[in-house]
Amino acid sequence: MDTENYYQIKHEILDTPICYRMVEAKEIVALGENHYSVGNATFEVSSNVAKEIDRFAGIKRGQTQIAHDSYGEQGVTNLRNFFGQAEGKKGKHLVLAANTQSKQIVEAIPIKDSMITPDVFFGFAEMFMDKNQYLPEQVEYATHENNGISILLRPVKEQFMEYAPGDEFLSNGLYMKWNPGEINMGNYYERLVCLNGATQMSYHSITRANSPDVATMERLLNVTSDSALLKSNTETMLLSARTAMRTTASVRELGAAVQLLNKHGMSPEEANVIIPYEQTKDKYARAGYPTDSQHMAQAKSESTVWELFNMLTYFATHNQLWRNQDIRRTSLMESSVSLLMRERDIKEYYNIF
Repeated sequence: MDTENYYQIKHEILDTPICYRMVEAKEIVALGENHYSVGNATFEVSSNVAKEIDRFAGIKRGQTQIAHDSYGEQGVTNLRNFFGQAEGKKGKHLVLAANTQSKQIVEAIPIKDSMITPDVFFGFAEMFMDKNQYLPEQVEYATHENNGISILLRPVKEQFMEYAPGDEFLSNGLYMKWNPGEINMGNYYERLVCLNGATQMSYHSITRANSPDVATMERLLNVTSDSALLKSNTETMLLSARTAMRTTASVRELGAAVQLLNKHGMSPEEANVIIPYEQTKDKYARAGYPTDSQHMAQAKSESTVWELFNMLTYFATHNQLWRNQDIRRTSLMESSVSLLMRERDIKEYYNIF
């Protein structure tokens, strides 16, 4: 990406109206299980957004279900309004973000001190690039489902490492991801995966800033290619990758990968074409094994965890369904790394005998 292209995309983003509103916790009044009002405006949210509002209010997982089982929808409404109006929530803010086409609320984002605007995000990114010798490689953004922006930064001085012999990757690439509540910074790993020169990306978060104040931004400016934080991040990723290469994925882990694809807009049928979860689970069912989550965590699939991870990141990098600047690519790659890094269902051990 040249400088002219970067600034063109930047101005397109800044000139596009973003539908969000910052509100105090006490302004949000529950009207029903997924219905709320703020002032004179009423709106309906998805169950995921309702869960975010619950979490922000301090409602623990399961409490809404207990309220519903005991008192029905009115019980849930009363519970939410009790927590939302609690004294401890005074001065706490939330950004409600809407789909620019449907006007439906699609995100509820907690704000620590004050909202981080896109202008502040781009200003910081350009300051970081000037200070630390990085260039803009790609800008991704969402047009409908949320208000995210991601900038891929290419180092002027590239550093390379190996996952395994012959599997080399760029280790000091960085990315920044924005929403109104935070700037998330991490490093990306770029690998050559095809003889025709096609590359594959994966993203690993390093640190976050939840406020636009000077001290917080200065801390992010010090995340350089030589910083201990980035080196530690790369070493952790390497260890997880090498463990994944010799560990078989459980059927439950296939299901977790399918859920990631569902979260990013793929239907269950489409997701199972990419990750054969249902097909594998059906084989166990036909063989007479229970297929609940606990048993599927002990059931081996036909893929290693590393192969499962590659299925996800390859799709995120190469699919033709999303435009090149779609932020779902960054989001899926980051979520895939989180799946790679978590404790494995099935353990593999060294064996010298």
